[in-house]
Amino acid sequence: MGVLKPGINRLGFLILSILRGSGATGRLSSMTVREIASAEDCGMKENTIFKKIREFERSGHVGRGLKEGHADTFFITADGLGLLEEERGKES
Repeated sequence: MGVLKPGINRLGFLILSILRGSGATGRLSSMTVREIASAEDCGMKENTIFKKIREFERSGHVGRGLKEGHADTFFITADGLGLLEEERGKES
């Protein structure tokens, strides 16, 4: 069975854009869900953002970084960057 490609909606696009724009591209430069939520006022609760991140994590578009205290952190992977660029290309 192949890797599932998550549906990219506005929230997913924002999450990937925030991670890339903030330089969260590796385990050492990752962001918590709270940091992601506060980076852009998207009107979504942290739990909603976390669920979308988990979907992206299962598909390989987001990776898990080093813990920050008790909080998990996340970063955009090369596959996630590819998905983001693919979506940006559709806009043209």
